[in-house]
Amino acid sequence: MTADQLIEQAYDYFLQLAADHLSAEDLVDLTLEFEERGAVESGPPDSSWQQELGTAFAPHDWQEVWVGLLDHQQEFSQLYAKILVPLDGRPQPWPIRWKPAP
Repeated sequence: MTADQLIEQAYDYFLQLAADHLSAEDLVDLTLEFEERGAVESGPPDSSWQQELGTAFAPHDWQEVWVGLLDHQQEFSQLYAKILVPLDGRPQPWPIRWKPAP
C-alpha cells in the first residue's frame, strides 16, 4: 500500500469509531473545524507502542497516523487519535490511542 492509501484507510477507520470514543464536544469541534484546520498525517511509530503491543511489535512493519486539528503554525493543536496501521495491509482492528477523556 502507498502512504496515501494507508492514511485514507486509517482516516476511514477513525470515522467509523470516533462517535464511540470521543466526547460530543470533540465531535462537534472536529466536524466544524476539520475542513479549515483538520489534518491526517503519518510517520514512523513511536517506541511507546512496544509496551502496549508487546514483543510482537516490529516498528518497521507499521505506520502511525495522526488525526487532529492544526494551529496557525501548522502543528497539531488538538490530537484526536493516533492509529497504528500495518504496512502489509492487514485487516482491522488496528490499535488506536484516543484523546483522553477530560
